Amino acid sequence: MKISCVIPAYNEETTIIPLIRNVKKVESINEIIVVDDGSDDQTYNFAKSENITVLRHTKNKGKGASIKTGAGHASGEIILFLDADLANMSPKKIASLLQPLENDDADLVKASFSRSRGRVTELVVKPLFQVILPFLTFNQPLSGQFAIKAHLMKELVVDDKWGVDIQILIQAIKKGVRIVEVDIGKLIHKKQPIENLAIMSEQVIKSILSEIGMIANKHKLIIFDFDKTLIEESSIEIFASQFGFTKTLNDLRHQYQEHKIRDSQITTKLAEFFKGKSDEDLKVVYNKLHLQDNIIKVIERLKKRRYELAIVSHAFSPVVYHFAEQLGIPKENVICPVLVKGKNDKYNGEVLAKTHHNSTCCDGIICKSDAANELMEKLEVTPEECIAVGDGRSDECLFRASGLALAYKSKQKIGDISISHFSEILIYAE
Repeated sequence: MKISCVIPAYNEETTIIPLIRNVKKVESINEIIVVDDGSDDQTYNFAKSENITVLRHTKNKGKGASIKTGAGHASGEIILFLDADLANMSPKKIASLLQPLENDDADLVKASFSRSRGRVTELVVKPLFQVILPFLTFNQPLSGQFAIKAHLMKELVVDDKWGVDIQILIQAIKKGVRIVEVDIGKLIHKKQPIENLAIMSEQVIKSILSEIGMIANKHKLIIFDFDKTLIEESSIEIFASQFGFTKTLNDLRHQYQEHKIRDSQITTKLAEFFKGKSDEDLKVVYNKLHLQDNIIKVIERLKKRRYELAIVSHAFSPVVYHFAEQLGIPKENVICPVLVKGKNDKYNGEVLAKTHHNSTCCDGIICKSDAANELMEKLEVTPEECIAVGDGRSDECLFRASGLALAYKSKQKIGDISISHFSEILIYAE
């Protein structure tokens, strides 16, 4: 039987080469695949130097994502998975994990081992198992060292994050496959900082509860509107007050209500008032805008849970980018009308839209539905996995494109659920 070894790796430059060389010493292994999960050290280059297959994520996606990538490229009938931070994984230990599968005595083999650490296993998983799954008595249920028949691996649903090892184990149990634990002695892992262990514990608990049907965790992307959603005010109204075009703004809105102009025309007309302005001029307005209460804590919590966060807005780019940076939302996940700068580094009164106007949907300079679909395609997220958070009629396109629409303090009946506090997002995100 052909055997592939997949090694998910994230910033493991000190251990990756010795581990690869020990795997090479196991004669029954035909293929070695390292999946570099967006490392910013020499992991990728060091692995490449060993003349094996090295796949690379452009950004850190999570251990589960690396396992999926590696399994998707593996050609073996058996796939062995090894953590990249192992400092003493000998050829003998590796071979012992494969033997039950080679003899067709098991469909999944988990490594059992002794170690000086293992706080998540001892303090989280085993006590939780004793309460809700007392019939499971695995010594090391979280072990990342396991071998599995490739056809079975294809049948499993694997999330991107840290709970993947326990997720695979529980799904295999539910399928009734043959599972064997093999004691390989002592293993030395890299010590994880307490912050990582806290996040890991949360992901593991969520995976266990999700697999036994106690919770659902289907959402992966949350797209926010900007004005009166992330910030309390309408940014364009504050700009108008500061730069003296409030009357024009009101006139344009009145013309729009009478169906004399399109919404996109309002945007292009207002962009002219930024001509000759510098970023320093605009900072005066930023200081008059306020993030919603608790939004920073909510965003931090969502990021710890590894949700992708994005902004789709009709507000102009400088102000949206400014607050996106404050919240730690990547600029590449922001879609809004972009004010253009001239050679003197000042805005020239022109505006660019990243998505095309969709006349069958809306008349905004950006169709928020198109923008949401663009983000979902880029981030490999389905509409069912996406939550939209907005405040008004201008977000209806965004709401239609998303699986769940949360209307924040909206005066109209829009969206699926109305919320009055940002902390409620944490509930529905699950």
